[in-house]
Amino acid sequence: MATFKQWVLILVLQFTWVTCYAGANLCKVTVSQPPLMEGYPASKYIAIPCTFSAQGCPTSTPTILWFRYLAHTHEALCTPNCINSTKFKVSHLTSKNQAQLGINEINEEDSAIYFCGVAISSSNSSTSKQTGSGTVLVIRESGTYSRGVEYSMLAISVVLFLYLVALLAVFKLFTKPKRKKTERPVNVCSGGSKVAVCRAIAKEFGKKKRNRQRRHGHLDKCHKMDELS
Repeated sequence: MATFKQWVLILVLQFTWVTCYAGANLCKVTVSQPPLMEGYPASKYIAIPCTFSAQGCPTSTPTILWFRYLAHTHEALCTPNCINSTKFKVSHLTSKNQAQLGINEINEEDSAIYFCGVAISSSNSSTSKQTGSGTVLVIRESGTYSRGVEYSMLAISVVLFLYLVALLAVFKLFTKPKRKKTERPVNVCSGGSKVAVCRAIAKEFGKKKRNRQRRHGHLDKCHKMDELS
């Protein structure tokens, strides 16, 4: 019958074996994707990025998979080989744990939800194969984009036109030429100071007139005295 020390040694060995076995198979992969992306057919190309991390996994090259879900169906695009190498291309940067799906000649039919999957094939852990939360790709018509730009430019043009019209009206209002007044005969005796001058001149003329009358009266008296004598 095993002693107490022997039972303790057996339990320690079992725990060590379980720990080593679990550590060797504990491989955890996490995948992240952008939630939303937009594209236009005029650009002809778009790339959907995928970033992943692998903790406690063997140092082997991961397998990158891409799927997409359309309105009524789903497609395995690259698993790992792409079904259409001309349309789709997978790029993988092992040093940065990054991958991307390139799509050529994009159009409205490419609007879908794209999922990036990463698998560490050399690990048996259930967490060694994971997918991202998906990227919603929306391909819009180029006309929608250009119409929006046209509407914006039209609104800006209207605002600028109204501003210029208002500015021109204000400028004309403040620079309106004054009308010339009709010339009237100049009255030298109009005005306060001119009236005083005119009165002085009239007074002077009155004095001269009275002096002349006095002289004429004196001359008449002299003539009469000569006649009497």
